[in-house]
Amino acid sequence: MTHTSLGLPSQFLPPAQALPSSDRPVLALRPSSYNCSQYEVITARYMPDYRPRSPWRDISGDAIGDSGSDQVIAWCYADAILSPGKNS
Repeated sequence: MTHTSLGLPSQFLPPAQALPSSDRPVLALRPSSYNCSQYEVITARYMPDYRPRSPWRDISGDAIGDSGSDQVIAWCYADAILSPGKNS
């Protein structure tokens, strides 16, 4: 399955295609464990220097797997929404 087959906007990239800059906020799409939705969107950061074996972290710094799937299907930068005025 590719990110285009999910009907995502072009700003969303699969991790196999590109990874975000370290510690910048992103919207990440991952499989949902709920029956009502196949996917869920979470706020996350990619932090390979902080946790090389578990680089995808939620905004609080916890592993995204602590609250559901640790698989990121696609991501896009969310600076404009989550950190206005930074990294622009």
